[in-house]
Amino acid sequence: MTEINETNIPAKPKTTAPILLLNRLNYIKIGGKVLDTTSAKLDKYIAYASAQMNTEITSGDCLEHALKLLFDRDSGFKIWLKEN
Repeated sequence: MTEINETNIPAKPKTTAPILLLNRLNYIKIGGKVLDTTSAKLDKYIAYASAQMNTEITSGDCLEHALKLLFDRDSGFKIWLKEN
């Protein structure tokens, strides 16, 4: 007897919508530097997201979302955060 394991995982549908989520609350201003190539790409992403979402997107909106993703996905940081 032969057993066949078949997994039919549906592919995620491709979308043209940005993954950016806006949650504007109270913010503080920070300063920092990025590479010129990163800045150019950020400017293009802001134009794309603003057009797709029909609202003004700022670099701060993108930075906030990017940092949330970083914090959520870094398992070592999550463990460290619980200990500190």
